[in-house]
Order: sequence, then structure tokens, then C-alpha cells
Amino acid sequence: MVPEQLAYHLYSLDQQYALGIVRDGIIAYVDKLLHCAIERRASDIHLQPHEQVMVVRERIDGYLYDAQHVDRELAPLLISRIKILAHMDIAKRRLPQDGRMNVVFHAADGTDRIIDIRVSSFPTLYGEKLVLRILDQGRHLMTLAALGLDLTMQQELEALLKRPYGLFLVTGPTGCGKTTMLYAMLSSLNNRSKNMVTLEDPIEYLLPGVAQSQINVTAGFTFEVGLRALLRQDPDIIMLGEIRDKETANIAMEAALTGHLVFSTLHTNNALSAVMRLIDMGVEPFLISATLMGVLAQRLVRRLCAACKQKSTVPLGLQPVVQRQYGPLETVYQQSSCAACHHMGFKGQIGIFELLTIDQQASALIGDQDHRGLQEVCAKKGMRSMLQDGIAKIEQGITTLDEVFAVAQ
Repeated sequence: MVPEQLAYHLYSLDQQYALGIVRDGIIAYVDKLLHCAIERRASDIHLQPHEQVMVVRERIDGYLYDAQHVDRELAPLLISRIKILAHMDIAKRRLPQDGRMNVVFHAADGTDRIIDIRVSSFPTLYGEKLVLRILDQGRHLMTLAALGLDLTMQQELEALLKRPYGLFLVTGPTGCGKTTMLYAMLSSLNNRSKNMVTLEDPIEYLLPGVAQSQINVTAGFTFEVGLRALLRQDPDIIMLGEIRDKETANIAMEAALTGHLVFSTLHTNNALSAVMRLIDMGVEPFLISATLMGVLAQRLVRRLCAACKQKSTVPLGLQPVVQRQYGPLETVYQQSSCAACHHMGFKGQIGIFELLTIDQQASALIGDQDHRGLQEVCAKKGMRSMLQDGIAKIEQGITTLDEVFAVAQ
């Protein structure tokens, strides 16, 4: 289904309460807006003003869909109510603001849970735009097995996590689930015999038993300052939200050299390019080869709805690519439509991955800056690419060719 059709199926009921701002009051309307977004597993709500209306959109499984239109005269009431809940200044409209709030979500199964919502305002030509990031602790904290790693890759990753020290990187673009993966890795190692400390910007989910710290650049608490300080906190395992510059990278590697297990993220397209990215930052190759133990690159694809997915065949134009990457693939699946997935054809997301394990041979090639040799060694050892991992998930009926080829070519 095209996005316009999906929007109709998803939000036709929402249009019935769009006038509820007047009928039931702004408080009830905002409560309904938040409840429906959480119920549909939305990760973000966008309130974007236009000349005549304010458009409310929800991001579900990585895609934005129109929810409804709010009359421009009523939009300020909606904005003010949300800003009050998020402890923001309703009189400040010309500068960006950040806030947060907690809401109680009453689930269909009768249980209640607390949902953390981060609110960001941004001035635009037609008024303030709000984006609400929904952080559902109960839904997002996952195990390694639930994130989509195949059994072989999961076992290889778990073996790396058992090492006493070293640097492990998770790479990919913004919004591909890197932080969720780091949390899953920490959760798999979390026990009372380890002192685990994180530096994050911001803290997205709370991990029991882990000392979590949030970066505050305004106060001078940067990644570099925080990392130097926490090394005096007798840590066993350190999770660094992101390696952004040479200084942070060098300190992280010094920590790994001195007997700490360090996890962090990097923005690169694949696992192999993480090595080149660190060198481009100015990190010495010998330091990388001495500390880097592995790199996991990942992307997110939408998961087909198990209730309505339909069998299909590989399009003729894609058959050579699939054959080259994976081998014969006769049956694939396509999305359909049913009430279980709100007529979207997809329900949830799953990762596709490639894992680079740095052994003695790979370490020597990194030290020699032999990138081509590193590629050849990885290929000979059977390292599975993200595209190959994605095609395997297509064969299993988990996702579609379009989803995989959109992110992994």
C-alpha cells in the first residue's frame, strides 16, 4: 500500500477526535494523542505548523505517516499543553527548547507502565514545531537474540564480549539501533561482580545496576572530560555513547589498553570502514590494532506482519544480484494488510548485521594500513555482509527485498 492509503487506514479513527480539542478540552485531546501513538508503537510524534493547519505525524517502524490535521487557531493550545507537561517555557517561542515528561500508559492487557517522553521545540516560519520522542522502557530493552542476530553471529559476538579488555564498536547511520545494541550488550554482561559505567548524550533507557552519566556540554562535562574522570572510578566495563573526535578515541583506546572493556559507536557505512574512519580521525594505526577487537555494522528493516504476509517471487531485475550475493532464492514474501498491523503490512523492526572480528592476522594488517588485504582476509574467512544477512532474512520470510535493498546495497 502507498503511504497515502496507509495513512487513511491508520488514522481514519483519529480524524473523529480531531475536533475533540473543542468538544472534550485540550487535556483530554493530548492524552488521547499520546495514548494512540504509544499503542501504535510510534517512536516519535511530529507537530508541524503550516500556513492553514498543523499536521500531526507519527514515525512508526522508521516511516512518518500523517495522523491528522489540527486547525491553525487551535494549534497554540496543543503546543502550550505539551510544553506545560514537559516543564518548558510557554512564553519562549523564538528559541529552541528541550523538555521531558512521564505519562502512564494503560495497555490493552490491563497493565500500566511509565513512558518517558522527550520534547523538542523548534521555531519555524509558521510557528513552533514540536517533536516528541517516545522512550518506552518496557518495549525497547531487548536481548541480543531478539535483535535479529543469527545464531552463528550471536555466538561470535558473545565470545568477544567475554574478553577481559579491548574496544568494540557498533557502526551505522543515525537511527539504526546502535544504542539499543549497546544496551543489549551491557545487559548480557550485567552482574554485581562488574563495575559498569556509561557516558551518554542523552541517557535513553535506565539499566539497573549500571552507573549511567549524561553529557552536559554547557557545564563543561564533555565526552573527553567524562571519560578521563571515570577511569578513576575503577570501572570494569565502559560504554561511551559515541566516538566523535581524535581525543575521545585516543582516551577510549588507552582505557582498552589498560585492562578495560570499552563499547562505543561510530558513524560508518560498514564494519571495515570503521578502521579507516579511526585512522582519518588521526588515531595511530598501531593503537587501533592493539585495542580493537571487533566491529558490528547494522541497519534496521521493517518486519513483515506474520498474520498477513504473502508469498511472492524475486523480480527478474534483482535475480542476478540475489544469485551473486546468496544463491538461488525462489520464494520471497511481500506485505499485505490486516487489522493486526494497522493495515501497514509490517509490524516492528529487525536488524541486519555484519560482524568483523579482529584476530591476530587482521590486527597485523590494520597496523600495516593494508585495507585491501584486510578485505581479502575477511572474505576468505567467510564474513557475511549486511546484504547477505538481509537476504537470509528475506528467505526466512522476516522482511522484503525492497526493505533490504533500500539500506544494504
